Amino acid sequence: MKTQNKYAPVNLNDVIYPSTAVALRIKAYAAGQLEGPVMLYGPNGTGKTTVAKLLVDAIGGLNAQLEQKEMDDLLGMSKLKDHIKASCAMARLTTSGKYFIVLNEFDKAKKGVSDFWTALDECEDDVMAIITTNNPMAIDRAIRSRFDMIDMCGVPAVQALPRVQFALKAEGLSLPDAQVLHYLKQVEHLMDFRKYFKKANELIFLRDSGLQFPAWNGAPKPLLKAI
Repeated sequence: MKTQNKYAPVNLNDVIYPSTAVALRIKAYAAGQLEGPVMLYGPNGTGKTTVAKLLVDAIGGLNAQLEQKEMDDLLGMSKLKDHIKASCAMARLTTSGKYFIVLNEFDKAKKGVSDFWTALDECEDDVMAIITTNNPMAIDRAIRSRFDMIDMCGVPAVQALPRVQFALKAEGLSLPDAQVLHYLKQVEHLMDFRKYFKKANELIFLRDSGLQFPAWNGAPKPLLKAI
């Protein structure tokens, strides 16, 4: 299993946020201090989908009533508003409390958008909608007006280092922080957690294959044995 999946955050406290302000806003929604629809936007691999899932878990618990339809199927429904209203009514009868809708890559939505936002307006207190996107300006202005837009802009290598080191050490590979950070900085311009963890996977592969790690600080370093 890839380290990215094996050591993915299991709750919102495990997430590496781009800033303290973003962390506080996300956790305020989880605690019920803030309410309303949320848009998580930013480049690929910044944790938007993960945060959306964990936010649903934090608010709705194990029995969160989450919409199971794919975005195109949901937005393409001829009676979308009736479906959302009925789902909200059902959720009120459960421990979920709210009906949750998570739609990823919402900038690709081409139909049913107006019905979607009017339904959210009508079911305001009973529905929690979370959408993610790489391109927020491609989303209808009416959606952007209604959603709290939270910038998941990615994190530099130094912020990703503790999580990557946790995964490496759990896999029995102990390397100095400076060495691992050197490798992470090679992909830092992408601000992509997938790329950071791909570096971790490469290091584990080299260890398991008995190969030498790439040079860092101008000199190759000997292979470290698994612990």
